[in-house]
Amino acid sequence: MAEVSGQVEGFVAFTDTELTWLYVDPASYRQGMGRALLRLAIKSTDGFLSTEVLVGNDAALRLYLAEGFVVERRADGKLVGNERFDASGYILKRMPDEA
Repeated sequence: MAEVSGQVEGFVAFTDTELTWLYVDPASYRQGMGRALLRLAIKSTDGFLSTEVLVGNDAALRLYLAEGFVVERRADGKLVGNERFDASGYILKRMPDEA
């Protein structure tokens, strides 16, 4: 969780292999908070992570690509966690850094 002056401004949730949530309050965009939370998730795992980004969320896609993720494929239709509506998203993977 990212907290500024007692206010929660963002959070990240992940398992050993999947980044499930990365959220930053829009008022705190472009201040490095999302990158710091993403790096925390990467550091807290062995570096392998998968995640999804909705098509059109270009800022998030650029962040993930800059932090070593690659687009594995595009998915269209009912995405996991968003089964109620059709959507399009990119499935991204990040491999561990080589020693």
